[in-house]
Amino acid sequence: MEQIRSAVLIGLGAMGGFFAPGLQRALGEGFRVMAAGERKARLERGVTINGIAYRFPIVEPGEETEPADLVVIAVKDHALPGALEQIRNQVGPDTILLPVLNGLRCARQAGEVYGMDRVLYASMWVAASMENGVGRFDTVRGHIRFGEAKNETWSPRVRALADLFDRAGIRYKVEPDMLRCLWVKFMGNVSENLPCALLGVPYGAYRPGSGADAIRKALMAEVAAVARAEAGVELTDADRAARDQVTYGQDPSNRPSTLQDLERGKKTEVELFAGAMVELGKKHGIPTPYSEVMLHGIHVREAKNAGTIPGL
Repeated sequence: MEQIRSAVLIGLGAMGGFFAPGLQRALGEGFRVMAAGERKARLERGVTINGIAYRFPIVEPGEETEPADLVVIAVKDHALPGALEQIRNQVGPDTILLPVLNGLRCARQAGEVYGMDRVLYASMWVAASMENGVGRFDTVRGHIRFGEAKNETWSPRVRALADLFDRAGIRYKVEPDMLRCLWVKFMGNVSENLPCALLGVPYGAYRPGSGADAIRKALMAEVAAVARAEAGVELTDADRAARDQVTYGQDPSNRPSTLQDLERGKKTEVELFAGAMVELGKKHGIPTPYSEVMLHGIHVREAKNAGTIPGL
């Protein structure tokens, strides 16, 4: 593929809002958002991203169109199986699929449906939110990391996507080792996202020597042990020190996505993080007590939101 001329985005939430403005600028009428029903009606009224109002062309699932050169999949984990079916008419022999969900498995799930020859790995490194049609993301530090599993030499489709992101003004990095990158990001999500959600606190709780920070560091150690056993990936002291710097450098008022979901009464992605940790820990005989507390504790908070706890 010499140049990407058309793209479809499914999932115009926090992560989707990172891509949509730039893709519309670069592709014009070649860019569309996939939606149906009430979601389509809401998007047709417009969204605001970083203070600018947008109206994006909509394509419905099942609509007969030419396949897109690129499909960006930015739904929540529990919506991925449905999204993979909804995009079927958009996927042709040369389509690049870019799942940007959190966790370790979304690229593999897309590959099981369409073949890994159509899928690139991706990891989002951006603070973003979307609520009531108003989104924002960090334009200074926010970026996507993507590529094949290994990228010592860029493949044609990696070069094509990098060219598109250059035209769109979308900040990116092509990682030499994307599988390792996914584990580093997973360590951050497990250790930073989940304690904030369970304790109901923002990033400001993570200060050297604090109780929240002790929990965070214990979770990083659990992820490092599981990564070594499951994937042969070494998450080093330097990796953990780098996460320390990222965490301590956050705006203290920032609230990670799992906490935002709980505050809005939504289903969280705790299974994607703590659930995966507990499962992999059992697989390899590695104790994961902190991850188990995150898993069960956040499920309790979900049950509280749902009103299913007797006596409340």
